[in-house]
Amino acid sequence: MNAFPNEVIDIVGIGASTLDRFIVVDHFPTGREVQQAISSTTDGGGPVATALATAGKYGSRTVMIDRIGDDMVGRYILEDFHKYNVNIEGIQVDADAKSGTATILVKEKTGERAVFFERSTAPEPEFLSDYQGLIENASIVHINGRHRHLMRTAIDIARQSGTIISLDGGAQRYDDDMKPITESSHVVIVARDYAEKYTGTTNLEEACRIIHDRGALIAGVTDGANGSYFVWPDGTAYRCHPFPQDHVVDTTGAGDSFHGAFLSKLAASIRKVHASHDESVQPIDILRTLEHKQLEAAAIFASAVSALNTQGIGGRSALPSLETASNLAGLE
Repeated sequence: MNAFPNEVIDIVGIGASTLDRFIVVDHFPTGREVQQAISSTTDGGGPVATALATAGKYGSRTVMIDRIGDDMVGRYILEDFHKYNVNIEGIQVDADAKSGTATILVKEKTGERAVFFERSTAPEPEFLSDYQGLIENASIVHINGRHRHLMRTAIDIARQSGTIISLDGGAQRYDDDMKPITESSHVVIVARDYAEKYTGTTNLEEACRIIHDRGALIAGVTDGANGSYFVWPDGTAYRCHPFPQDHVVDTTGAGDSFHGAFLSKLAASIRKVHASHDESVQPIDILRTLEHKQLEAAAIFASAVSALNTQGIGGRSALPSLETASNLAGLE
């Protein structure tokens, strides 16, 4: 945890890190068959991990907390984090464990996915003493429900210290245990499936309002190619339109990169305030006072990154450059 001894960390991520193997196919098997793969590649994966890689690529100072195996897969995971400027000092390595992997079939014509995963055999990471100071001094803690015992401790520390809690509510990830976690988070951006189960409504604008009313300062619902819906801290609703692409190659990591890109812009806004004011101003107080144009720019940038990330195979390898994403978003 001493790799950034003189720097404030923007985002601490708590979640699972995996190695993803992508195989592009003509069609998904429906039974016993032999099919020649069109192409294949390997990439780092995991929702929080990919969000941090995205934010790191766009200039945020990030640290990942996880526990992986001391194996070939684990070494690839760590090396891939280095490529995206993610600090790995918070990752525990278990000599007797296997790291997590996923095999992802991608349909060539549509970019649709079929995911087969093998969980890591590493136990949940222990809450190390260094984590407390890391969380207290960070601007944002990004979570998605993994490592729940450690995550709950991190939530308590973040709420006491004014650190922003960001939740990625992915599709098919909602359960009753996630309700209090969702209500304890400040930035809650969730997939349509999660929003419908959490709020009980299929109207996404209404779902966004309910998420906000239940405690989120920023409530967001993403709906793939249909764009996203937000409610800002002061209660103002905002619809962020998508950036349609002529052909979708692979949707893996589209949602994860959305989160990472959005948080990178929030982190940049917080750094700007700290640079011009007393650094004792808590990130959560800065979030409450950000202007609509700053929040809208974050959403638009995230939408552009997410769209462009579908133009190649993998959740990270296809991430666009900062210039390309900013140009599409009309921000520079």
